[in-house]
Amino acid sequence: MSLITLVFGWVDMLRNASEAEAAVLERARLQARAQARTVGEVVQATLNGFDLALKSVRAVAGEGPAAIDRQAQLALQGLASDFVLQIFIIDREGYLSYSSLGPSPRNVLGDRDYFRQLSAASDDVLVISEPVLGRLTGRWSIQVARAIRRDGVFDGVVSMALSVDGWTEQLMRLDPGPRDTLTLVGRQGELLVRTLDGAAHYGKGLRLQRPFVTEYEVQEGDYTGESRADGEKRIYGWRRLPSGVIMVSGLMLEDVLAPVRQAREWAMVRGMALSAVFVLVILALLLALGRYGQAMRRLASVEIWQRANFDLVTGLPNRALLLDRLGRMLQHARRQGAEVVVLFIDLDLFKPVNDRFGHEFGDRLLVEVARRLEQLFRSEDTVARLGGDEFVVLMPAARGVELAGQAAEKVVERLSEPFDIDGQPVSISASVGVALFPQDADSPAALIAGADAAMYRAKHAGRATWRS
Repeated sequence: MSLITLVFGWVDMLRNASEAEAAVLERARLQARAQARTVGEVVQATLNGFDLALKSVRAVAGEGPAAIDRQAQLALQGLASDFVLQIFIIDREGYLSYSSLGPSPRNVLGDRDYFRQLSAASDDVLVISEPVLGRLTGRWSIQVARAIRRDGVFDGVVSMALSVDGWTEQLMRLDPGPRDTLTLVGRQGELLVRTLDGAAHYGKGLRLQRPFVTEYEVQEGDYTGESRADGEKRIYGWRRLPSGVIMVSGLMLEDVLAPVRQAREWAMVRGMALSAVFVLVILALLLALGRYGQAMRRLASVEIWQRANFDLVTGLPNRALLLDRLGRMLQHARRQGAEVVVLFIDLDLFKPVNDRFGHEFGDRLLVEVARRLEQLFRSEDTVARLGGDEFVVLMPAARGVELAGQAAEKVVERLSEPFDIDGQPVSISASVGVALFPQDADSPAALIAGADAAMYRAKHAGRATWRS
Protein backbone atom coordinates (compact mmCIF):
# COMPACT_ATOMS: atom_id res chain seq x y z
CA MET A 1 0.00 0.00 0.00
CA SER A 2 2.86 2.36 0.84
CA LEU A 3 4.52 1.51 -2.48
CA ILE A 4 1.30 2.19 -4.35
CA THR A 5 0.95 5.46 -2.45
CA LEU A 6 4.55 6.36 -3.28
CA VAL A 7 4.09 5.50 -6.97
CA PHE A 8 0.91 7.50 -7.19
CA GLY A 9 2.65 10.29 -5.31
CA TRP A 10 5.49 10.37 -7.85
CA VAL A 11 3.07 10.19 -10.78
CA ASP A 12 1.03 13.02 -9.29
CA MET A 13 4.21 15.02 -8.59
CA LEU A 14 5.49 14.63 -12.15
CA ARG A 15 2.11 15.51 -13.62
CA ASN A 16 1.84 18.59 -11.46
CA ALA A 17 5.42 19.60 -12.33
CA SER A 18 4.60 19.40 -16.04
CA GLU A 19 1.46 21.45 -15.53
CA ALA A 20 3.41 24.02 -13.55
CA GLU A 21 6.01 24.30 -16.31
CA ALA A 22 3.26 24.83 -18.89
CA ALA A 23 1.68 27.50 -16.67
CA VAL A 24 5.01 29.34 -16.29
CA LEU A 25 5.53 29.24 -20.07
CA GLU A 26 2.04 30.65 -20.64
CA ARG A 27 2.62 33.37 -18.08
CA ALA A 28 5.98 34.21 -19.63
CA ARG A 29 4.40 34.37 -23.09
CA LEU A 30 1.81 36.87 -21.85
CA GLN A 31 4.49 38.82 -19.99
CA ALA A 32 6.64 39.06 -23.13
CA ARG A 33 3.68 40.37 -25.17
CA ALA A 34 2.64 42.84 -22.47
CA GLN A 35 6.19 44.13 -22.08
CA ALA A 36 6.62 44.55 -25.85
CA ARG A 37 3.33 46.46 -25.96
CA THR A 38 4.16 48.76 -23.03
CA VAL A 39 7.77 49.46 -24.02
CA GLY A 40 6.59 50.00 -27.60
CA GLU A 41 4.29 52.81 -26.46
CA VAL A 42 7.23 54.54 -24.76
CA VAL A 43 9.39 54.13 -27.88
CA GLN A 44 6.61 55.41 -30.18
CA ALA A 45 6.06 58.47 -27.97
CA THR A 46 9.81 59.19 -28.18
CA LEU A 47 9.76 58.79 -31.98
CA ASN A 48 6.76 61.14 -32.20
CA GLY A 49 8.78 63.79 -30.39
CA PHE A 50 11.71 63.35 -32.78
CA ASP A 51 9.36 63.51 -35.77
CA LEU A 52 7.82 66.77 -34.57
CA ALA A 53 11.32 68.23 -34.22
CA LEU A 54 12.20 67.10 -37.78
CA LYS A 55 9.04 68.64 -39.20
CA SER A 56 9.72 71.93 -37.43
CA VAL A 57 13.19 72.15 -39.00
CA ARG A 58 11.87 71.05 -42.41
CA ALA A 59 9.26 73.81 -42.24
CA VAL A 60 12.01 76.49 -42.37
CA ALA A 61 14.34 74.64 -44.78
CA GLY A 62 13.72 77.18 -47.51
CA GLU A 63 14.34 80.24 -45.32
CA GLY A 64 18.14 80.07 -45.25
CA PRO A 65 20.89 78.81 -42.91
CA ALA A 66 20.15 81.23 -40.07
CA ALA A 67 16.49 80.21 -39.82
CA ILE A 68 17.39 76.53 -40.08
CA ASP A 69 20.00 76.75 -37.33
CA ARG A 70 17.70 78.74 -35.08
CA GLN A 71 14.89 76.19 -35.41
CA ALA A 72 17.28 73.24 -35.06
CA GLN A 73 18.72 74.62 -31.84
CA LEU A 74 15.21 75.26 -30.48
CA ALA A 75 14.25 71.69 -31.34
CA LEU A 76 17.37 70.29 -29.67
CA GLN A 77 16.61 72.14 -26.44
CA GLY A 78 13.50 70.01 -25.95
CA LEU A 79 15.34 66.70 -26.57
CA ALA A 80 17.74 64.66 -24.46
CA SER A 81 21.31 65.85 -25.16
CA ASP A 82 22.80 62.39 -24.59
CA PHE A 83 20.35 60.90 -27.09
CA VAL A 84 20.34 63.25 -30.09
CA LEU A 85 23.77 63.64 -31.68
CA GLN A 86 22.81 66.21 -34.30
CA ILE A 87 20.17 67.49 -36.71
CA PHE A 88 21.40 67.83 -40.28
CA ILE A 89 20.24 68.44 -43.84
CA ILE A 90 21.43 66.67 -46.99
CA ASP A 91 20.86 68.54 -50.25
CA ARG A 92 19.30 66.96 -53.33
CA GLU A 93 22.76 66.04 -54.65
CA GLY A 94 23.55 64.00 -51.54
CA TYR A 95 25.96 66.41 -49.84
CA LEU A 96 25.75 67.55 -46.23
CA SER A 97 24.52 71.14 -46.37
CA TYR A 98 23.76 71.84 -42.70
CA SER A 99 24.66 70.35 -39.31
CA SER A 100 23.59 71.56 -35.87
CA LEU A 101 27.16 70.76 -34.76
CA GLY A 102 28.46 73.60 -36.91
CA PRO A 103 30.61 73.73 -40.08
CA SER A 104 32.02 70.37 -41.18
CA PRO A 105 34.13 69.02 -44.06
CA ARG A 106 32.34 68.29 -47.34
CA ASN A 107 30.65 64.96 -46.77
CA VAL A 108 28.81 62.73 -49.26
CA LEU A 109 25.75 61.10 -47.70
CA GLY A 110 23.77 60.37 -50.86
CA ASP A 111 24.90 56.73 -50.73
CA ARG A 112 23.08 56.11 -47.44
CA ASP A 113 20.10 53.75 -47.79
CA TYR A 114 17.70 56.13 -46.06
CA PHE A 115 18.62 58.94 -48.53
CA ARG A 116 18.01 56.66 -51.50
CA GLN A 117 14.73 55.46 -50.04
CA LEU A 118 13.40 58.98 -49.42
CA SER A 119 14.55 60.30 -52.79
CA ALA A 120 12.52 57.58 -54.50
CA ALA A 121 9.46 57.71 -52.22
CA SER A 122 6.27 59.35 -53.44
CA ASP A 123 4.72 59.70 -49.98
CA ASP A 124 5.88 61.81 -47.04
CA VAL A 125 7.17 58.98 -44.85
CA LEU A 126 9.37 58.82 -41.77
CA VAL A 127 12.36 56.56 -42.41
CA ILE A 128 14.28 54.98 -39.54
CA SER A 129 17.63 53.59 -40.63
CA GLU A 130 19.59 50.70 -39.24
CA PRO A 131 22.75 51.69 -37.31
CA VAL A 132 25.34 53.48 -39.44
CA LEU A 133 28.90 54.40 -38.55
CA GLY A 134 29.54 58.13 -38.82
CA ARG A 135 32.33 58.94 -41.26
CA LEU A 136 33.34 62.03 -39.33
CA THR A 137 32.32 61.14 -35.76
CA GLY A 138 33.19 57.43 -35.79
CA ARG A 139 30.07 56.75 -33.68
CA TRP A 140 27.17 54.39 -34.35
CA SER A 141 23.88 56.18 -34.82
CA ILE A 142 20.36 55.62 -36.12
CA GLN A 143 19.02 58.16 -38.60
CA VAL A 144 15.41 59.34 -38.34
CA ALA A 145 14.69 61.21 -41.56
CA ARG A 146 12.06 62.82 -43.77
CA ALA A 147 12.27 64.12 -47.35
CA ILE A 148 12.25 67.83 -48.19
CA ARG A 149 10.17 68.72 -51.23
CA ARG A 150 9.65 71.95 -53.10
CA ASP A 151 6.61 72.12 -55.33
CA GLY A 152 6.34 68.34 -55.04
CA VAL A 153 9.93 67.72 -56.21
CA PHE A 154 12.52 66.03 -54.00
CA ASP A 155 14.94 68.65 -52.65
CA GLY A 156 16.93 66.82 -50.01
CA VAL A 157 16.56 65.17 -46.62
CA VAL A 158 16.27 66.48 -43.06
CA SER A 159 17.59 63.95 -40.58
CA MET A 160 18.32 63.46 -36.90
CA ALA A 161 21.22 61.27 -35.76
CA LEU A 162 20.28 59.35 -32.61
CA SER A 163 22.92 57.74 -30.45
CA VAL A 164 22.62 53.94 -30.46
CA ASP A 165 24.08 54.00 -26.96
CA GLY A 166 21.37 56.49 -25.95
CA TRP A 167 18.65 54.21 -27.31
CA THR A 168 20.16 51.25 -25.48
CA GLU A 169 20.38 53.14 -22.19
CA GLN A 170 16.74 54.20 -22.47
CA LEU A 171 15.65 50.59 -22.98
CA MET A 172 17.91 49.39 -20.15
CA ARG A 173 16.17 51.81 -17.79
CA LEU A 174 13.01 49.77 -18.38
CA ASP A 175 14.76 46.97 -16.45
CA PRO A 176 14.92 43.83 -18.60
CA GLY A 177 16.38 40.80 -16.81
CA PRO A 178 20.16 40.18 -17.03
CA ARG A 179 19.73 37.70 -19.90
CA ASP A 180 16.43 39.04 -21.26
CA THR A 181 16.41 41.35 -24.27
CA LEU A 182 14.54 44.37 -25.53
CA THR A 183 15.10 44.75 -29.27
CA LEU A 184 13.97 47.39 -31.75
CA VAL A 185 13.63 45.92 -35.24
CA GLY A 186 13.16 47.72 -38.58
CA ARG A 187 10.41 47.09 -41.13
CA GLN A 188 12.50 44.53 -43.03
CA GLY A 189 13.75 42.70 -39.95
CA GLU A 190 16.97 44.71 -39.58
CA LEU A 191 18.33 44.95 -36.03
CA LEU A 192 18.23 48.58 -34.84
CA VAL A 193 18.82 48.43 -31.08
CA ARG A 194 19.39 45.46 -28.76
CA THR A 195 19.97 45.80 -25.02
CA LEU A 196 22.06 42.62 -24.74
CA ASP A 197 25.37 42.80 -26.64
CA GLY A 198 23.78 44.74 -29.48
CA ALA A 199 26.96 46.59 -30.49
CA ALA A 200 28.57 43.32 -31.61
CA HIS A 201 26.01 43.02 -34.43
CA TYR A 202 25.79 46.59 -35.78
CA GLY A 203 26.89 47.01 -39.38
CA LYS A 204 26.73 43.26 -40.13
CA GLY A 205 23.39 43.34 -41.97
CA LEU A 206 21.66 41.01 -39.52
CA ARG A 207 18.05 40.35 -40.60
CA LEU A 208 15.53 38.57 -38.40
CA GLN A 209 13.47 36.00 -40.28
CA ARG A 210 10.36 36.06 -38.12
CA PRO A 211 6.60 36.16 -38.85
CA PHE A 212 6.32 39.87 -38.12
CA VAL A 213 8.63 40.69 -41.06
CA THR A 214 6.16 39.40 -43.68
CA GLU A 215 2.77 39.43 -41.92
CA TYR A 216 2.22 43.18 -42.09
CA GLU A 217 -1.47 42.95 -41.23
CA VAL A 218 -0.72 41.35 -37.82
CA GLN A 219 -0.06 43.93 -35.09
CA GLU A 220 1.35 41.76 -32.30
CA GLY A 221 2.20 38.19 -31.43
CA ASP A 222 4.64 35.83 -29.74
CA TYR A 223 6.89 32.90 -30.50
CA THR A 224 9.63 30.76 -28.94
CA GLY A 225 12.86 30.59 -30.88
CA GLU A 226 16.63 30.66 -30.95
CA SER A 227 18.16 34.11 -31.26
CA ARG A 228 20.24 34.73 -34.39
CA ALA A 229 22.24 37.26 -32.41
CA ASP A 230 23.54 35.01 -29.60
CA GLY A 231 22.06 31.55 -30.21
CA GLU A 232 20.06 31.54 -26.93
CA LYS A 233 16.49 30.27 -26.80
CA ARG A 234 13.91 32.76 -25.60
CA ILE A 235 10.18 33.41 -25.43
CA TYR A 236 9.47 36.49 -27.53
CA GLY A 237 6.57 38.91 -27.58
CA TRP A 238 6.41 41.55 -30.31
CA ARG A 239 4.39 44.65 -31.19
CA ARG A 240 4.30 46.57 -34.50
CA LEU A 241 4.40 50.33 -33.81
CA PRO A 242 2.61 53.01 -35.90
CA SER A 243 6.02 54.17 -37.17
CA GLY A 244 6.55 50.74 -38.75
CA VAL A 245 9.31 49.49 -36.44
CA ILE A 246 8.74 46.44 -34.24
CA MET A 247 9.36 46.25 -30.49
CA VAL A 248 10.46 42.76 -29.39
CA SER A 249 10.72 41.55 -25.78
CA GLY A 250 12.67 38.32 -25.23
CA LEU A 251 12.59 36.36 -21.94
CA MET A 252 15.41 33.82 -21.47
CA LEU A 253 13.70 30.41 -21.59
CA GLU A 254 16.24 28.83 -19.28
CA ASP A 255 15.69 31.55 -16.66
CA VAL A 256 11.90 31.33 -16.99
CA LEU A 257 11.88 27.56 -16.48
CA ALA A 258 14.70 27.43 -13.92
CA PRO A 259 12.46 27.60 -10.81
CA VAL A 260 10.13 24.76 -11.79
CA ARG A 261 12.87 22.58 -13.23
CA GLN A 262 14.97 22.97 -10.13
CA ALA A 263 11.98 22.04 -8.00
CA ARG A 264 11.38 18.87 -10.03
CA GLU A 265 15.05 17.80 -9.94
CA TRP A 266 15.35 18.25 -6.19
CA ALA A 267 12.09 16.38 -5.70
CA MET A 268 13.32 13.42 -7.75
CA VAL A 269 16.80 13.31 -6.16
CA ARG A 270 15.79 13.69 -2.52
CA GLY A 271 12.32 12.20 -2.70
CA MET A 272 10.73 15.35 -1.41
CA ALA A 273 7.14 15.17 -0.39
CA LEU A 274 4.45 16.24 -2.81
CA SER A 275 3.57 19.21 -0.63
CA ALA A 276 7.14 20.56 -0.89
CA VAL A 277 6.96 20.39 -4.69
CA PHE A 278 3.75 22.42 -4.64
CA VAL A 279 5.35 25.03 -2.36
CA LEU A 280 8.36 25.43 -4.65
CA VAL A 281 6.18 25.79 -7.74
CA ILE A 282 3.95 28.35 -6.03
CA LEU A 283 7.00 30.32 -4.85
CA ALA A 284 8.44 30.28 -8.38
CA LEU A 285 5.16 31.52 -9.85
CA LEU A 286 4.86 34.26 -7.26
CA LEU A 287 8.43 35.37 -7.99
CA ALA A 288 7.72 35.53 -11.73
CA LEU A 289 4.45 37.39 -11.16
CA GLY A 290 6.17 39.82 -8.79
CA ARG A 291 8.84 40.70 -11.34
CA TYR A 292 6.17 41.10 -13.99
CA GLY A 293 4.08 43.36 -11.77
CA GLN A 294 7.05 45.56 -10.83
CA ALA A 295 8.10 45.99 -14.46
CA MET A 296 4.54 46.81 -15.54
CA ARG A 297 4.12 49.41 -12.77
CA ARG A 298 7.39 51.12 -13.68
CA LEU A 299 6.51 51.15 -17.38
CA ALA A 300 2.92 52.26 -16.81
CA SER A 301 3.97 55.24 -14.71
CA VAL A 302 5.71 56.74 -17.89
CA GLU A 303 2.28 56.74 -20.38
CA ILE A 304 0.25 57.84 -17.31
CA TRP A 305 2.56 60.91 -16.75
CA GLN A 306 2.45 61.74 -20.46
CA ARG A 307 -1.33 61.48 -20.69
CA ALA A 308 -1.81 63.48 -17.48
CA ASN A 309 0.33 66.42 -18.58
CA PHE A 310 0.15 66.75 -22.39
CA ASP A 311 -2.63 67.33 -24.91
CA LEU A 312 -3.16 64.24 -27.08
CA VAL A 313 -3.96 66.21 -30.26
CA THR A 314 -1.22 68.88 -30.36
CA GLY A 315 1.39 67.46 -27.97
CA LEU A 316 1.38 70.77 -26.05
CA PRO A 317 1.21 70.95 -22.24
CA ASN A 318 -2.37 70.66 -21.00
CA ARG A 319 -4.21 72.62 -18.28
CA ALA A 320 -2.65 70.62 -15.40
CA LEU A 321 0.94 71.16 -16.56
CA LEU A 322 0.14 74.79 -17.48
CA LEU A 323 -1.04 75.58 -13.93
CA ASP A 324 1.98 73.85 -12.43
CA ARG A 325 4.42 75.83 -14.60
CA LEU A 326 2.56 79.09 -13.97
CA GLY A 327 2.77 78.49 -10.21
CA ARG A 328 6.53 77.98 -10.48
CA MET A 329 6.93 81.10 -12.63
CA LEU A 330 5.06 83.18 -10.05
CA GLN A 331 7.26 81.88 -7.22
CA HIS A 332 10.38 82.79 -9.18
CA ALA A 333 8.98 86.20 -10.17
CA ARG A 334 8.19 87.04 -6.52
CA ARG A 335 11.75 86.23 -5.46
CA GLN A 336 13.33 88.16 -8.34
CA GLY A 337 10.89 91.09 -8.47
CA ALA A 338 10.06 90.17 -12.07
CA GLU A 339 6.83 89.94 -14.05
CA VAL A 340 4.89 87.17 -15.81
CA VAL A 341 2.80 87.66 -18.97
CA VAL A 342 -0.24 85.46 -19.66
CA LEU A 343 -1.78 85.42 -23.17
CA PHE A 344 -5.20 83.79 -23.57
CA ILE A 345 -5.75 82.92 -27.26
CA ASP A 346 -9.13 81.94 -28.73
CA LEU A 347 -9.38 81.10 -32.43
CA ASP A 348 -11.88 83.07 -34.48
CA LEU A 349 -14.02 81.23 -37.04
CA PHE A 350 -12.70 77.81 -36.01
CA LYS A 351 -16.14 76.27 -35.47
CA PRO A 352 -17.34 76.89 -39.05
CA VAL A 353 -14.15 75.25 -40.36
CA ASN A 354 -14.64 72.29 -38.00
CA ASP A 355 -18.31 71.91 -39.00
CA ARG A 356 -17.57 72.15 -42.73
CA PHE A 357 -14.54 69.87 -43.02
CA GLY A 358 -14.96 67.55 -40.02
CA HIS A 359 -13.26 66.99 -36.67
CA GLU A 360 -10.19 65.25 -38.11
CA PHE A 361 -9.52 68.26 -40.35
CA GLY A 362 -10.12 70.53 -37.35
CA ASP A 363 -7.61 68.58 -35.25
CA ARG A 364 -4.98 68.94 -37.98
CA LEU A 365 -5.63 72.67 -38.09
CA LEU A 366 -5.14 72.81 -34.31
CA VAL A 367 -1.80 71.06 -34.72
CA GLU A 368 -0.69 73.64 -37.28
CA VAL A 369 -1.78 76.45 -34.94
CA ALA A 370 0.24 74.85 -32.14
CA ARG A 371 3.36 74.65 -34.32
CA ARG A 372 3.05 78.32 -35.32
CA LEU A 373 2.69 79.37 -31.70
CA GLU A 374 5.73 77.29 -30.68
CA GLN A 375 7.78 78.98 -33.39
CA LEU A 376 6.83 82.45 -32.08
CA PHE A 377 8.01 81.97 -28.52
CA ARG A 378 11.22 81.34 -26.61
CA SER A 379 12.33 78.08 -25.02
CA GLU A 380 11.67 79.49 -21.54
CA ASP A 381 8.06 80.33 -22.47
CA THR A 382 5.23 77.79 -22.24
CA VAL A 383 2.66 77.27 -25.01
CA ALA A 384 -0.30 75.16 -23.81
CA ARG A 385 -3.71 74.07 -25.01
CA LEU A 386 -6.61 74.38 -22.57
CA GLY A 387 -9.03 72.49 -24.80
CA GLY A 388 -11.21 73.18 -27.83
CA ASP A 389 -9.68 76.10 -29.73
CA GLU A 390 -8.24 77.84 -26.64
CA PHE A 391 -4.50 78.22 -26.08
CA VAL A 392 -2.49 79.93 -23.33
CA VAL A 393 1.08 81.28 -23.43
CA LEU A 394 3.16 81.97 -20.28
CA MET A 395 6.13 84.36 -20.55
CA PRO A 396 8.50 85.29 -17.71
CA ALA A 397 9.71 88.86 -18.28
CA ALA A 398 11.61 91.74 -16.74
CA ARG A 399 9.33 94.34 -18.40
CA GLY A 400 6.07 92.56 -19.04
CA VAL A 401 4.01 95.44 -20.45
CA GLU A 402 6.27 95.96 -23.47
CA LEU A 403 6.71 92.22 -24.08
CA ALA A 404 2.98 91.50 -23.75
CA GLY A 405 1.93 93.94 -26.44
CA GLN A 406 4.61 92.81 -28.87
CA ALA A 407 3.78 89.14 -28.28
CA ALA A 408 0.04 89.63 -28.66
CA GLU A 409 0.53 91.54 -31.93
CA LYS A 410 2.72 88.72 -33.30
CA VAL A 411 0.13 86.08 -32.37
CA VAL A 412 -2.70 87.98 -34.07
CA GLU A 413 -0.59 88.63 -37.17
CA ARG A 414 0.78 85.06 -37.48
CA LEU A 415 -2.53 83.26 -36.93
CA SER A 416 -4.26 85.53 -39.46
CA GLU A 417 -2.02 84.15 -42.20
CA PRO A 418 -3.72 81.41 -44.28
CA PHE A 419 -3.17 77.74 -43.44
CA ASP A 420 -2.77 74.93 -45.96
CA ILE A 421 -4.14 71.57 -44.83
CA ASP A 422 -3.40 69.00 -47.56
CA GLY A 423 -3.87 71.57 -50.29
CA GLN A 424 -7.03 73.06 -48.76
CA PRO A 425 -6.49 76.77 -47.92
CA VAL A 426 -8.08 77.83 -44.63
CA SER A 427 -8.23 81.31 -43.11
CA ILE A 428 -8.96 81.99 -39.45
CA SER A 429 -7.79 84.57 -36.95
CA ALA A 430 -7.36 84.91 -33.20
CA SER A 431 -8.55 87.09 -30.35
CA VAL A 432 -5.94 87.53 -27.62
CA GLY A 433 -6.38 88.58 -24.02
CA VAL A 434 -3.43 89.74 -21.88
CA ALA A 435 -2.95 89.65 -18.09
CA LEU A 436 0.21 90.45 -16.12
CA PHE A 437 1.60 89.49 -12.75
CA PRO A 438 1.66 91.29 -10.39
CA GLN A 439 -0.33 94.15 -11.92
CA ASP A 440 -3.54 92.24 -12.74
CA ALA A 441 -3.57 89.26 -10.37
CA ASP A 442 -1.27 87.26 -8.10
CA SER A 443 -2.47 83.65 -8.48
CA PRO A 444 -2.47 81.22 -11.44
CA ALA A 445 -6.26 80.89 -11.58
CA ALA A 446 -6.83 84.63 -11.29
CA LEU A 447 -4.26 85.45 -13.99
CA ILE A 448 -5.81 83.01 -16.46
CA ALA A 449 -9.29 84.29 -15.63
CA GLY A 450 -8.12 87.86 -16.18
CA ALA A 451 -6.56 86.99 -19.54
CA ASP A 452 -9.76 85.12 -20.49
CA ALA A 453 -11.86 88.20 -19.70
CA ALA A 454 -9.51 90.38 -21.75
CA MET A 455 -9.85 87.95 -24.64
CA TYR A 456 -13.64 88.41 -24.61
CA ARG A 457 -13.11 92.16 -24.79
CA ALA A 458 -11.02 91.56 -27.91
CA LYS A 459 -13.83 89.41 -29.33
CA HIS A 460 -16.35 92.18 -28.77
CA ALA A 461 -13.95 94.66 -30.40
CA GLY A 462 -14.28 92.83 -33.68
CA ARG A 463 -11.92 89.82 -33.41
CA ALA A 464 -8.42 89.49 -34.87
CA THR A 465 -7.10 91.85 -32.20
CA TRP A 466 -5.96 91.87 -28.57
CA ARG A 467 -6.90 93.57 -25.35
CA SER A 468 -5.43 93.77 -21.86
